[in-house]
Amino acid sequence: MRCPNCNVELKAQAKFCPKCGTKIPEGQGAVSDAEGVVSEVKPEPSADTQAALPASAKTDSCSDTGEESGDVQDNRFSDPGPEDGESEAGPPKKAGGRRLLAGGLALLAAAGLGIGGSMYYKHAQEVKRKQELKEELSVLINGRDNLAEWANHEKEEFVRFLLTDEEKERLKEYWQDGSGLDPEDYENQILWVRTVMDYKTQVKGRADADAMSLLESLKSQDPGYASDEQKEKLADYAKKMEERISEGGYGELEPLAEEWKSYALAAAEKKTGYQVSVMQYDFTEYPTVRIYLDVRDEASGGLVKELSPNMFYISERDAGNGDYLNRAVQKAVLMNENERLNINLLADTSGSMDGGNMDAAKRVMSNFISTVQFSAGDQVKLTPFNSVIDKSGYFTGDPGVLNHMIRSYVPDGQTKLYDSIIYGVQDVSGQEGAKCVIAFTDGMDVGSYNSAQDVVDLVSRYHIPVFIVRIGDSSTSAEDSSLQRIAQASGGSFRNLSQFSSDMSSFYDQIYRQLKEYYVVEYEADGTMGITQDKEISIYIQNQDQGGETVMAANAGRELFDSLLGSYLRSYITDMNNHRYEQLARYVDHTVATDDTWSIQWQMKKQVTGGFSNVTQETLMEYHVTDVTVVDENTIHLRASESYDVLYDEVYGDLKGSSRTVAQDALEYLRIHQGYTELSDEAELRIWAVVTQIPEYVLKKGADGKWKFSKYAGDLALGERRKVYDVEVTWDPYY
Repeated sequence: MRCPNCNVELKAQAKFCPKCGTKIPEGQGAVSDAEGVVSEVKPEPSADTQAALPASAKTDSCSDTGEESGDVQDNRFSDPGPEDGESEAGPPKKAGGRRLLAGGLALLAAAGLGIGGSMYYKHAQEVKRKQELKEELSVLINGRDNLAEWANHEKEEFVRFLLTDEEKERLKEYWQDGSGLDPEDYENQILWVRTVMDYKTQVKGRADADAMSLLESLKSQDPGYASDEQKEKLADYAKKMEERISEGGYGELEPLAEEWKSYALAAAEKKTGYQVSVMQYDFTEYPTVRIYLDVRDEASGGLVKELSPNMFYISERDAGNGDYLNRAVQKAVLMNENERLNINLLADTSGSMDGGNMDAAKRVMSNFISTVQFSAGDQVKLTPFNSVIDKSGYFTGDPGVLNHMIRSYVPDGQTKLYDSIIYGVQDVSGQEGAKCVIAFTDGMDVGSYNSAQDVVDLVSRYHIPVFIVRIGDSSTSAEDSSLQRIAQASGGSFRNLSQFSSDMSSFYDQIYRQLKEYYVVEYEADGTMGITQDKEISIYIQNQDQGGETVMAANAGRELFDSLLGSYLRSYITDMNNHRYEQLARYVDHTVATDDTWSIQWQMKKQVTGGFSNVTQETLMEYHVTDVTVVDENTIHLRASESYDVLYDEVYGDLKGSSRTVAQDALEYLRIHQGYTELSDEAELRIWAVVTQIPEYVLKKGADGKWKFSKYAGDLALGERRKVYDVEVTWDPYY
């Protein structure tokens, strides 16, 4: 017959398939195979055949005379020894007679020896095979005395695997099958043992898989805000569980897992006690992100010091899908003596500062310069302002140069304080590192293009602290409330100089030291493809049993490219007013072909070195990014809105030919304000106008990882519009 499962041929009376272990139902152990061919049946030797065999070939009717275990007392091949009544020393038999007797016996038995010898040989083979199977079974059951003892041991082994209900039912069937086996049927016993062993391997595989799945799920638990000590304890739990699995202690896993989970939950719990505030952030080196934090003890209000990087936890939440991604903190240090601070120092040099106020401002600024940590990389830029903002300065770490400039200031003109604060914030925003603006002024704005609310709106967006110190008497100025709003919106403060002690120590402590006590935390964000997405950034700090958290919203692309655009445009203004291509070189892509007229390089070199030779002075008024489109990891399209205050000279006839609308606006202004009815084509005009543009730039990432302005992507006219607000006739032959 054949196995109903795998179709392998089976031996007669087989109870299990030797190949797949399938149990053969009772009654199907027939002696015929699938084709109906009768299997060989081993015949028992007849009595006549037994009588015909010599004594040494007889098998005692082929009965098994051994113990119940199946041992065979096989003496068929032993020496018969001396006969009764004869001693071994007796006279020798005659050889001839013995040979005659042997020959006669051979003749007498010749007729029956063919069948009887064959039967004897087969029986001997069966006995040998039976012994081999018995020995094989003994090895399988590890030398135990009997199958029942082995089965009892295996039942205890199976209990360790925490069997499922289905596994218990199947195993129950196996034990029932084993109880019905013939004690002498070693072949089926072997098949049954192997079947049980195979099932045990299968069950163990399932138990191991479940255990490893549990282990991996526990390992993947978010450690949250665990300390180093707690992380070591969590690692120890993992080691213990791995040991239990390797030892087969499956029953111990669940209690250990519950203990592990409970500890991990407690370790991940957020602590309180710290007040954490984001003071500013820096995307100028994106995807490197720097966040500047003020960390205070809630109870005492004092600065929390000696926090290490492993105590800071940062995650970014994508505003689009709500997913949080943990970020590895690469650095977290106090700024003091570790990180650069960029300070734009605004100096009011207006006429109202004449006398004691100017002297006081110079003294305060010089003393402040002496406290700056230039050795740590700090930089200061002086920006004097009155009716005009002096934008010619630069960030430097040389105190001698700065003090020389301070001593040269002479009070004159009006006080464009609001415009100066906006310029100072935008100017310092492009610097790498922490930033702030400090303004020394008598507090009375006169002549600014921007209002106090415009300043509040801008500083709120840049997150760069503005510290305003009003120099003068201790009385309250009408401007104080506006200056207070500006400072608070930026994260800075407003003070009257009279509020500080005579040695100015409190001034330095409140302004400069405050900035240097920030923690700068640095991490790597996603690459360019995610730069335009709004992000919610969570910062959590934990130090043993104390901690604190804050959340900030930011868009790296908007912040980065707005800052970069400002740096580029301010460099353009500097080069334009000086008529040399110098500052722009830091922001322009020089890998573009030199003769590509669409390139920023070609256009800027032409403009600043004489392309707009009639421009007397140009001032950047306002700018902002309107759209950022990511083309690939190294290419960005940036749309912007830009506004300039331009003073330029024109010939009226040329102006009519190049820009008829502006010519008409200029004549209309002269008619209303100065009574002109007409102008000759030769008339020379000085025009003040606000020029707006809406350019689209192509930016490329340079080899140094920084973004460079590469080409114009749209109309080279840049959508330019001019609004004339003042005109002066400098010469006209008709008048």
